[in-house]
Amino acid sequence: MNRQILIDTNERDLQRIVWKTTADAPVKVYTLSTVTYETVSAPFLATRTSKALSDEERKDFPKATDVICSDICMVDILSGEATIEDAKKLQAEICELFLRAGFELHKWVSNSPNLLKDYRHHPIRFIKDKMLAP
Repeated sequence: MNRQILIDTNERDLQRIVWKTTADAPVKVYTLSTVTYETVSAPFLATRTSKALSDEERKDFPKATDVICSDICMVDILSGEATIEDAKKLQAEICELFLRAGFELHKWVSNSPNLLKDYRHHPIRFIKDKMLAP
């Protein structure tokens, strides 16, 4: 999720990457335009992005937004339902909610193979637009 959250253009200069391909090569300086893993602000930015998304989409996805507000830890959703049918509905609602913001969920864990079968073979697509800028 972090690599899909864009940083404000005014803040990108604070995320510089210095790179040399060899010891003799000149130093190249890049700025990262997405949230960086392992930075102090990364967990907050991921959580705050999920919260903002749930606030914006509450009308269309009431159940999914409740789950996002109460059952999310960092970027993992830890939730469930009483029946497989209800779990499939919730799963579809959560997927659609995040997809509206450009986040394609791709990791699922369940003790029910029926819940996983529809999502097991979906290809993972990453947004590759300018993660690094010289």
